[in-house]
Amino acid sequence: MRYLFSFLCSCCFFISTVKAQTENIQLIESYIKKSKELSQKAVDSSFLYAEKSIELAKQIHNDTLLAKSLLQQSSLHLLSNQFKKSDSLLSLLLKKKLPLHIKGQVIHNLGTIQYKKQEFEKALDLYVEAAKTTEKSKNKQLLVNTYTNMGVIHARIQNFENAQKYLEKALTYIHSDTPLRLQILTNLITIYKNLKQFEKFEDNILVAEKLAKKFNSKRILSVIYNNLSDYYTSNKIDITKAVLYGKKSIALKKELNHSSFLALPYNNLGYAYLKDKQFSNAIPYLDSALPKAKGLLKSYVLNNLKDAYLGLGNFKKAMAFAELKDKIKDSLHNAQQKEKVTAITEKFESEKKEQQIQLLNSENELKESKIQNQRSLLIGGILSFFLIVASAFLWFRNQKTKQSLQKASLQHKLLRTQLNPHFLFHSLNSIQSFIYSNKKDDSIQYLSSYSKLMRSIFENSSSDFIMIKEDAEAMQAYLDLQRVNFEHNVEFSLTLDNDIDEFLIPPLFIQPYIENAIQHGIKHIENGKVSIHYYNNTNNIRVTIFDNGKGFKSKSNNQLLERHSSSTVNQERILNLKQTKKYAIEHHIQSDSNGTTITLLFPKKKETL
Repeated sequence: MRYLFSFLCSCCFFISTVKAQTENIQLIESYIKKSKELSQKAVDSSFLYAEKSIELAKQIHNDTLLAKSLLQQSSLHLLSNQFKKSDSLLSLLLKKKLPLHIKGQVIHNLGTIQYKKQEFEKALDLYVEAAKTTEKSKNKQLLVNTYTNMGVIHARIQNFENAQKYLEKALTYIHSDTPLRLQILTNLITIYKNLKQFEKFEDNILVAEKLAKKFNSKRILSVIYNNLSDYYTSNKIDITKAVLYGKKSIALKKELNHSSFLALPYNNLGYAYLKDKQFSNAIPYLDSALPKAKGLLKSYVLNNLKDAYLGLGNFKKAMAFAELKDKIKDSLHNAQQKEKVTAITEKFESEKKEQQIQLLNSENELKESKIQNQRSLLIGGILSFFLIVASAFLWFRNQKTKQSLQKASLQHKLLRTQLNPHFLFHSLNSIQSFIYSNKKDDSIQYLSSYSKLMRSIFENSSSDFIMIKEDAEAMQAYLDLQRVNFEHNVEFSLTLDNDIDEFLIPPLFIQPYIENAIQHGIKHIENGKVSIHYYNNTNNIRVTIFDNGKGFKSKSNNQLLERHSSSTVNQERILNLKQTKKYAIEHHIQSDSNGTTITLLFPKKKETL
């Protein structure tokens, strides 16, 4: 009887445990679901539910639900553009053994991080891996998202054939009318038009139009109508339809208060009228497009306005718009567009002369011959002028290119000298030593100095000048890292004068001199001292680097400066700054048995607004 009672108690305990476990699992799933629902409208609350699901999953030791919860948290970080936090969680998850459908989502999210950072090649590699994993798990929704993103990336880099392949592949997994199907179709119709697959374009754009109306998506409908307007203007010529759809697109964007997106449909409608030689009708729409147009679109609008005024015979305004168009083009395109401006000038001058000839109504062959000669001389003069201008422009661009290459080479050398492999290896070893010795505060402080110095090197090595405060912070971080290398007493100090922060100096310029002072001055002596001071002089910024080493005898300044491998780079930087920025740096060295003092004089320079 006693055994029966014990057995019944065990059964009751087992049943209650299973029930509690089931309830916890359901609660975690509900937390994850609630977090997803709130992700677009209340991010803070969404994070709260994700954290609740993580804590509960840890308590019941359910690895799969913990992975799902962490995945949701990483998605929220991704949504908030907190890429480092998201990447850290995802990389941690990827080290664990995961179900295929979760693993596929993890890799997909890693790809999305790279996509948002516009690292398209890395994103595509990750998406391909995500697709292979997801195909095994047969998670159709994730496959659709992955293939869609791959298609969009290929479209952005104008690889339209691959964009078509992946978007069509995504479409095969959607068997019902959904907003996602509409989105994919909208992308595809633009690709079909670019690839001149007009039959597919026509078939799919009608389907997309029906779906957009079904879901009352006025934004996408305005895009569809704008595509149709462009199609009937440039490909299947039907100006009546082009104008009809162009006006529909504009009306929808106005209804949605999307005034900043009106430039493209205004331009397309103006171009439709222009192509039909309705110049007066084209100009108001092109004028409306111009204020909101940017970049290449602005160039198209200006070109269309030029053609419209040419069609009306208003050569003065045509010239004005041609000149405006030239100003927003880059130097290469600007050189190409000068031929079009020349053509307008020649046409204007030619017609002007023909009118003069008609007014004079002269039948004198001698005078006519003189006029022809004058015209030939004028054209020859114009051509000679533009040939000289083009030659000067090419020479100037060649000089600029040489300077850019020299600067890039110098920046590369600077970065290479700053990233001393021995120093980096030693620093990482020191961090590892602190961690193994459980010196939490030391490791945090050392990591902070290390990251501050690395960030300064990578961010500023491509800049000509940085604020003195930034340079001093980087040098302080460098000194903090070097301090660990000394077992005996050593004193490092760095000070700045008042009211010096507003001035600029070349980045990391003084670091090689500090390294010289440490490596060749105090490394092998007791009670070594290195002091750096930034002085705000009346006419310049003076920086001194002092070490109390043994000093050097009978060496010139240049010989002393050659103690470090980066001294050549600094000499090149001095020459480059003097040639390109008219910025002359002076350096002096005093050395005796009491120590060495390096003095650097920088011209005063402030940041221009």
